[in-house]
Amino acid sequence: MGEGAAYTHAAAMIRLFQQVFFHDSTIYFIFVSGFLVEYLSATKNPLDYYGKKLSNVIVPYLIMSTLWFLWESSKIPQSAEDLPSLAGTYLSMLTYGKAQIQYWYIPFIAVVFLLSPLILRIPNPAFNRITLAASILPLLGTRTGTEISAFQFIYLLPVYLQGIYVARNHDRVINLAKKHQPLLAFIALACTIALMYLHGNSIIFGPTSLSESIHYIHKSSIMFIVLPFLASLEQKSIKALDLFATYSFAIFFTHVTVSMYLVWKILPPETIYSLPLISASSYTLIMGSILYLFIKIFATLFCCIAAKKVLGSTSRFLIGA
Repeated sequence: MGEGAAYTHAAAMIRLFQQVFFHDSTIYFIFVSGFLVEYLSATKNPLDYYGKKLSNVIVPYLIMSTLWFLWESSKIPQSAEDLPSLAGTYLSMLTYGKAQIQYWYIPFIAVVFLLSPLILRIPNPAFNRITLAASILPLLGTRTGTEISAFQFIYLLPVYLQGIYVARNHDRVINLAKKHQPLLAFIALACTIALMYLHGNSIIFGPTSLSESIHYIHKSSIMFIVLPFLASLEQKSIKALDLFATYSFAIFFTHVTVSMYLVWKILPPETIYSLPLISASSYTLIMGSILYLFIKIFATLFCCIAAKKVLGSTSRFLIGA
């Protein structure tokens, strides 16, 4: 296989891998958010709950979005007549999380945060029935990418409710997940094959997408495969996991910035992919992509730790940690 063909083949394989295994990984994030909001008993002190979300999530979002807006606006000459238009652009950017691609999640989850104390006050029997019924809704496949919409809430809010349910019924759910591991593995494998087949050819009808429906089943099955393993680690102190847990939001919040303005500058993609060991074949190129992903993750973690060391407790207002 020639060098050009190897690159083409590797790029296609990487896109397929990313689409199948990483698309809709927001499901994991929002499930954990639901689990933690119940596990940490937010209802005991709603004001404390809101205060922490404000300082650790909303304030960093507002500050960094504003800085990105000012940075982008400074590149274009502006006049006084442009101020109304700029103000509208700024408000729209904050409302829909447009400053960076991953920022959409913050306005979305902010609405969920506002609803959480009310959700957690629903009597348990009613909550269980609501969660069971709502869990069917993501099968409609109404995920709207990074656009905040009612369809986005229809797709993701049930997963948040599932996280709360699992926190309340932890042992029962873990035991069920352990019992049905072969079935869950079969479902995950079947969904993987289906998603590979549908890659680039999803069936869409109005706001619904077959691929998004399958992604929901796929990510849910993987999640419940992994849950028993994670439960077995609850009583153990694993420093690496604790470190990533501490900085999980900060990594999510800053990874695009670190990738674009640090990793890509110091180690551009074309540099790593031109290394003889990595460019030898399409398979080594794929391994190189995985290596590059880990470089970006650890570079982001290092930057977050460094920011925490330098700024102390005020770092939460910039990176959320």
